[in-house]
Amino acid sequence: MKTVHLIPLGKRCEIILESVRMSGKPIQKAYLIVSRDGNCLKEVENALKNFIEVEVVKLSNDVYEAAIELLKIIKRELDEGNDVYINLSDAPKELCIAGLISAQISRSKVYMAITSNGKVEKVIDLKVPPIKSLGEDKIALIKALEENGGEVESINRLIEIIEGKTDDQKKYMAQRARMSYHLKGLETDGLIEMKREGKNVRIRLTPLGKAYAIMLLQ
Repeated sequence: MKTVHLIPLGKRCEIILESVRMSGKPIQKAYLIVSRDGNCLKEVENALKNFIEVEVVKLSNDVYEAAIELLKIIKRELDEGNDVYINLSDAPKELCIAGLISAQISRSKVYMAITSNGKVEKVIDLKVPPIKSLGEDKIALIKALEENGGEVESINRLIEIIEGKTDDQKKYMAQRARMSYHLKGLETDGLIEMKREGKNVRIRLTPLGKAYAIMLLQ
């Protein structure tokens, strides 16, 4: 098992390197996360690559797109049995938010440096409250949407995907009522959006829903 750190990079190289050292956490691999030019990538990369495995990842400035890519990395590492930390000591605003979203969804551990006058005073573990757990029915809905391109054209289509076709009207109405109830909950949680189109209601995953789906799919 490896201990892997995801480290979004800002411009304060010494803060980043000192936060890794002072964290006291083992580290065998680091993902250096960048979203724009002008950061201290080369300095941090050169300082770490002689001791550990280093991989550079460039992400979008869009918070949710970045969170989705971070979650893909996290899930891959967790599936390999590795331990994952996210270091937000000098993360740019967009990557900091993306990192927190990723930590909430994946329940990853987060740490960051507390600084004074440009120096690291201490490193603390952040307690990030996880996004509330979803029941099996809601998880099945998110999986079905993700596996069908992130959206379906109607509730009927979603029922067909998950439950299969049925000619039993009573059974169908019960399925529709149950699914409508869970879809409303997912919409309230910000994981899906529903839009009426004629007689049907199109259902699609929101960016947050797509991020959540990363950890659900095998």
